[in-house]
Amino acid sequence: MPGVIQKSVLLLSLLKPSDEREDWSTTEISREINIPIQTVHRLLNCLCEVGFVVQNKETRRFSLGTKIVELGLSIRENNKIRNTSLPFLIELSKQTKENVYLSIVEGSNGVILDCLNATKPIYHFNSEIRGIRLPLSVDAPNKVLLANLNLNTRDKIVSNLLKQKVIDDRNELESELRIIKQYGFSLTFGEREKDIMSIAAPIFSWDDTVVAAISISIYPNGLLEQLNMHIDAVLKCSKGISKELGWIGK
Repeated sequence: MPGVIQKSVLLLSLLKPSDEREDWSTTEISREINIPIQTVHRLLNCLCEVGFVVQNKETRRFSLGTKIVELGLSIRENNKIRNTSLPFLIELSKQTKENVYLSIVEGSNGVILDCLNATKPIYHFNSEIRGIRLPLSVDAPNKVLLANLNLNTRDKIVSNLLKQKVIDDRNELESELRIIKQYGFSLTFGEREKDIMSIAAPIFSWDDTVVAAISISIYPNGLLEQLNMHIDAVLKCSKGISKELGWIGK
């Protein structure tokens, strides 16, 4: 059974649409994930039965079905953290006139759960940014998440990033994480996008566990007063969301 599940996950991951390809033939799937074509046929038949995969009757090629899309959307839409954060994201974007991001931890990565683009005067959610992941040692929201994880979890993640050669100097990262935890926010420049500064603060749940990070991206213009205003706004937003989730911290 675990082998079947693993192969099914590989197959579904392969069928994720991209700019280069929207559908696949059985032969292409077999070659790409190195699974015998007979096994691919069986997996596809099962996945088609439950609606996770569909086959174009004319081309005989396969793509993801609406059922799995519905499942993904229901996870995001029903996510308590996201739903609680939405009005705060909108308010922060209006206040700062900047793009606002909501990020969570997934393994050793930080994943953008949602993004609100500040396109004056219209504010809209950017579906292309959702799901982007980076190591927790890269960019302000990911670092603020890593800094506020419990020590055992953080140690395991940092060790894993070292093994993957994502980070070179553990002491340097640990020192930065201590500063982030002390001041309650993270500030990075050019780590996700060139010439872009990220400001992030943690979101906590009722049990004082970090569950997400709120962040904005700005083009720094050298005005310290404006930077401080942005930092204060992000901190206020993160505390507001945390309190809505039952946090009773500072």
